[in-house]
Amino acid sequence: MIKAGIIGGAGYTAGELIRLILHHPGVVLDFVYSTSNADNEIQQVHRDLVGDTDLKFVQKINPVVDVLFLCLGHGNSKSFLKEHF
Repeated sequence: MIKAGIIGGAGYTAGELIRLILHHPGVVLDFVYSTSNADNEIQQVHRDLVGDTDLKFVQKINPVVDVLFLCLGHGNSKSFLKEHF
């Protein structure tokens, strides 16, 4: 099983990625990081996921994942990686 994490989980791209991961038989979603929505349920922001997950947005990154997706706004991924090695 592949363990995945998402950085920047509140936008449209992240919402679609979350949906794909939740329904993928070989991947488990470990965390979705969002500073603006920390501790809120993912389904509160992504209404199309109501009933699909009880995960909440986190403000702490788990570095022990197999794959990490960056779904930050345009140009923000590079600066995020500089701050979070």
